[in-house]
Formats: sequence, C-alpha cells, structure tokens
Amino acid sequence: MGSTYERSFFKGFSWEIISFVITFIFVYLVYGNFNMSLKVSLLLSLVKISIFFIHERVWKKIMWGKIGNKNL
Repeated sequence: MGSTYERSFFKGFSWEIISFVITFIFVYLVYGNFNMSLKVSLLLSLVKISIFFIHERVWKKIMWGKIGNKNL
C-alpha cells in the first residue's frame, strides 16, 4: 500500500487551492489590500505545500495503522 510522489504533490496542491482562497479572503478582509493579500497567500501556499509534501512522505514510511492489501 503506498502512493507516488506525484500523488502526494497533487493531493497537497489541490488542498492548497482551497487554503489559498480562504487565506486570501481572510487577509483581504483584515487589511483591505488586494496586492498584499495575494503576496501573503502565495508565499504561505508555497511554504504549506512543501511542508505537506514532506509530511506525506514521512507518514508513508510509518507502518502504524496501515492495513495490507487483502482480498476479503
């Protein structure tokens, strides 16, 4: 049971699209500055995607809680 690097990346990326929109709206509502909201949201997205990718790869190696492929 596992996943590819591509799957981990795109899983993080698809979630980050949602997170980006939420972050952008929140920063815009607080500061009212479109450009700043865009820059902050982009920077945070890049950081969070990178950390999520590493997190996924570490958890892939941890066997705790995994169930093997069994034909039941």
